[in-house]
Amino acid sequence: MSLIERLRARWVPIDWIAAAYTVWMGLLIAWYSAPVPEWRRLLLIHLGIVLTLMIIPPRGAPWEERRWRWLWQRVLHELVRFVRHAYPLLLALFFFEEGQFTVNMIFPETPYWFEPHLYAADAAIFGDVPVRLMHGWVTPWLTEGMHFFYFSYYIILIGGTALAYVGYRRQQQPLKTPAPGFEETITSLGLAFILAFAAYPWLAARGPWENPQLMAEMVPMRGWLFTWMMDRIIEHGAVSGNCFPSGHVAGAWAIVFGLAWTRGHRTMAYVGAFLAAGMTVACVYTRYHHAVDMPAGFVCGALGALIGGGLVRRRRGRADVYSLLPARTRGRRS
Repeated sequence: MSLIERLRARWVPIDWIAAAYTVWMGLLIAWYSAPVPEWRRLLLIHLGIVLTLMIIPPRGAPWEERRWRWLWQRVLHELVRFVRHAYPLLLALFFFEEGQFTVNMIFPETPYWFEPHLYAADAAIFGDVPVRLMHGWVTPWLTEGMHFFYFSYYIILIGGTALAYVGYRRQQQPLKTPAPGFEETITSLGLAFILAFAAYPWLAARGPWENPQLMAEMVPMRGWLFTWMMDRIIEHGAVSGNCFPSGHVAGAWAIVFGLAWTRGHRTMAYVGAFLAAGMTVACVYTRYHHAVDMPAGFVCGALGALIGGGLVRRRRGRADVYSLLPARTRGRRS
């Protein structure tokens, strides 16, 4: 059996998508290595990711069904199973943070070259950049509310993934993880992020909050708990240049659409849609994004769900047909 045939038997669509993006970005980093700090370390990490995807046990391997005696063993076992199935969430964090090294690697002579086009597009649509137009709306209460919605990105991302994994308990039926619809959700999320991340080195741009001249005209935003929390997160985790399309919007709406694939997750999808809509507005109010970043991110999220969910259902349908074939004919499948 060839390597490709082995991988086809072990991998699901999100594995192919993650591996393809990892290889693609690795090739770009190798080709444009001169302006990329730590390019050797990044290439080693990319190689490690691909090798890990190739050697980890497939989903549903026997170790997942093992029963443990002690509670701490059962909790640890289920946590490891969750990470095995939801690893694209961790990969997304790495690929986002990687952007601090790669965002200007393709056009190093003109850093953040796409940024003026975003200001021009916003001004053409709204008559001025939204940061100035919303300047008069700024109050501590609205600022706190908008920062709550901005923070809700993490609620949608982590909570949505966890809830999709656990699902919901039907009456008189045992709870089994991953729940139906989880594969659609995690594939939608992973593909939406990758669609956004793939654009960053080609369309490098920063948000308004990194424009000193523009921010000098603005009243500082003051709030309380969520404002303070988001200030700390941005202070330690923000990446200059990963602006268009909005990865926040792409990921949040991909989770929403992914949950909507399955009837049992529709209530979660409605709650997520409410939070995602508020977060989409908050991205602009908080000055982290240009307005045109929002529809671009939404398109990435929608395409991630449409294509990713379709790939999962197609593979599942082919697997169902394959399982019905006589055992002696399965090896001759084209």
